[in-house]
Amino acid sequence: MSQLSHGPAPAGAAPASSIEARIPVHGAVLAGTLTRRSEAGPLPGVLLLGGTFSELRDGDADPRHRPDVPPHGMYRLLAESLTAAGFAVLRFDRRGCGQSSGSRPDRATEIEDGLAAWRWLAEETATSSAIAMVGESAGAYVLCRMAAAGATPAAAVLQGALYRSIPGLIRFNAERARSWWERGPAERAWLWAKARREYESATLWPALAAALEAGDRSVAVNDERGRIEHDLTDLAFDIANPPADQFRYLRCPTLVVHGADDLNVPVEDSFETIRALWEAGNRDVELRILARADHSLQQTPEDGDGRVRERLSMASFRRPFHALYPSVVTDFLVHRLLPRSVPTAPEPAGERDRRLPGLPGSLA
Repeated sequence: MSQLSHGPAPAGAAPASSIEARIPVHGAVLAGTLTRRSEAGPLPGVLLLGGTFSELRDGDADPRHRPDVPPHGMYRLLAESLTAAGFAVLRFDRRGCGQSSGSRPDRATEIEDGLAAWRWLAEETATSSAIAMVGESAGAYVLCRMAAAGATPAAAVLQGALYRSIPGLIRFNAERARSWWERGPAERAWLWAKARREYESATLWPALAAALEAGDRSVAVNDERGRIEHDLTDLAFDIANPPADQFRYLRCPTLVVHGADDLNVPVEDSFETIRALWEAGNRDVELRILARADHSLQQTPEDGDGRVRERLSMASFRRPFHALYPSVVTDFLVHRLLPRSVPTAPEPAGERDRRLPGLPGSLA
């Protein structure tokens, strides 16, 4: 895992301290951590919202639910960087995960829990009135839905955000698994042994496409290894409220950051997200695409088959983070909420911005 790339706190800054947060929500209590500089006055806050594979406060999957996904500590790394820069940072375990009580939430409940965490941070005496939000993957969708429900972030970061429809996302991922599955018996055996969920996705795909088109609540097929079934009811909220329609609720300075080698959400979605923000009237937007980075902004191998194999088996989570993460996020929020207060670290040797024609962003 890479070192913090934002650089040290300013000379004389107090060391970081943490507060164990307990956030009451309907039917449960969310457990989290608020980090800030010790003995500092009220600081701008940042709320971190995790995605599908970042159920725990450090950005990891809960091993009780997804033992196949290795921990990588993405949000712990980001929280440390933001805290050193002068923010009060709240991250929390999703309901039913880690130390949070209750059952794992549906999307509507996840949004309500996010709003409760937002209110908790806003009322915390360690936090000033300026509060930003960072949403990773599905967390970016939750962030936008929170804005639709009345949350007013001072700035937002959308990391690996989905623009296309849920059926389009499933197609993008399932067709890749199906392509690997169709290579032959050896590849199917490898999927079954190393990437069981991807095997199931590949096997279900033709029937899954028809089920999504028909609006079915479940799908099942018989395979040589047994019957494979999948419940589709959890997709209902996101299908009824398409990701593409949610960006219009963001009126604050917004950073869209995406990995160029993202095999979960295609990098092309980031361009559509920027356009949607722009067309909705938000002119304070930036786009950063990190070359040779995946969905969680971790480094990718040069070999195409290697990238696919690591994505299918989740081995990609063991790779180091891109050289510009987490500084790409920290620097954006510093420039928006802490002007001239913290000098930014120079980019690593060999890295430089290359402006994308016609779009407010850069390729790193």
